[in-house]
Amino acid sequence: MEELKKVKISKQRQMTIPKVYFDALGIQEEVSVEMTEEGLLIRPIVQIPDDFAEQLLESMIAQGLSGQELLDKFKEAKSNVGWTQFKATQKKDTI
Repeated sequence: MEELKKVKISKQRQMTIPKVYFDALGIQEEVSVEMTEEGLLIRPIVQIPDDFAEQLLESMIAQGLSGQELLDKFKEAKSNVGWTQFKATQKKDTI
């Protein structure tokens, strides 16, 4: 998706994200904005369920993890995934 779109900035410094980008990125209610060398980087923030931690633990237990191994894998998943975004990269990563 390399198509260039030109958008106007309002006097209140607001801009509208083109619908095609909005839909393609699955934007919900919030985005993160980061200053980079090339300009602004806007990323969707995907809201995860409130019970995500429980779902993640249940999934790990179902995979046979327990004890220290369960704790280590949970900490790893929590730090890699974060609490604001989740993207399953493989079928086995889904809960």
